[in-house]
Amino acid sequence: MSVVSTGIGTDNVEIVVAEILAITERPTFIRVGSCGALQPEMSLGDLAITSGAVRLESTTSFFVHDGYPAVADYEAVVALIEAADRLGHRYHVGVTATAPGFFGAQGRPIPQLPIRYPDLAEEMARQRVMNFEMEASALLVLATLARCRAGVVCAVYASRTTGDFVTGELKDLAEAACVETGLEGLLVLADMDEQKREAGTDRWRPSLWNHKV
Repeated sequence: MSVVSTGIGTDNVEIVVAEILAITERPTFIRVGSCGALQPEMSLGDLAITSGAVRLESTTSFFVHDGYPAVADYEAVVALIEAADRLGHRYHVGVTATAPGFFGAQGRPIPQLPIRYPDLAEEMARQRVMNFEMEASALLVLATLARCRAGVVCAVYASRTTGDFVTGELKDLAEAACVETGLEGLLVLADMDEQKREAGTDRWRPSLWNHKV
């Protein structure tokens, strides 16, 4: 297992994924990060597990058609759900919006600068998008193209419905919960892989489940 910091943004994710693919064969990627919640039932410190991502960024358009979906691998989604549940962390599962920036690109006002889509957060929320972040869609698209598994779990650091940001001990707990869930998810995936080998199949299904880790 390797831990890699990509920095911020899909352009940085492209560099990291390309370099990892150059030295590995069919790796599994789990993004552990932070996000802003768009739905009112999500609280600061909760976890958001991505099932798919809205591609608001342009990096992936250099690889695929604009209508191409950014979809998380179903095994990674299941593993992260299982991990969060085992660890007792409150979590949500749904669609993420990957933005190309933090302020204007997420509809946040900037003094002295015009914002083209000031209602973007509200629009995404109406479409039942769960959260905003800045890397998921690139990871999911590139992993799909490379026939790799990829999943995303983020800690809620901000609520776009209330304008609140996580601070102090709650931020530390949220970060720890996200990291723990990502690591536990890898253990679950290893368990699932063993079950696939024993069953002689390359696709995990619920009837194989007999967790050992």
